Amino acid sequence: MNQKQMVYSLISTLLQYPEVEWKSQINEVWEEVGQIPDKEIREPLGKFLTYLEDTPYEELCENYVYTFDFYEKTTLYLTHKVFKDNRERGEILVQLRQEFYKAGLEFLSDELPDYLPLILEFAAIAPEEQSERILRLHKRSIDSLQLELQGINSPYRYLIAACMENMVLKDENENEKVS
Repeated sequence: MNQKQMVYSLISTLLQYPEVEWKSQINEVWEEVGQIPDKEIREPLGKFLTYLEDTPYEELCENYVYTFDFYEKTTLYLTHKVFKDNRERGEILVQLRQEFYKAGLEFLSDELPDYLPLILEFAAIAPEEQSERILRLHKRSIDSLQLELQGINSPYRYLIAACMENMVLKDENENEKVS
């Protein structure tokens, strides 16, 4: 796993419902983050880890639910904001699942394939070409999520900022980097 994949994997984990074990493993995560040479990725991850350390577990859970379950604009299901629950969304979800299979990856998850932590886990283990294609498909939704999280001053904005910084994608037409 290269550094880019490690960052996706870490963010994928931290964007899921908080686990009690996170508090006991925080030193190991700090060490991992400290090894990231890119300051634009390392600093927001550090801010989020500080939030994890300073916040009681019950409050972490409440904040997570409030942020991602009760506020539709910050849902982690990236196609929901665009398609809601209509038929088009179903077709997009099927296509996305097929992209995962094409890359030779099969997830043992009940989550829908547009769930951002699942997409990031895919990016952490898929060949770079496939992960870039999936991330490119969802970039606008991730940008929107970042803006919404900033707007409500959520600590999860730090994870999305690090994710966006990690997402240096090549433009298919110009072969340049875009973010």
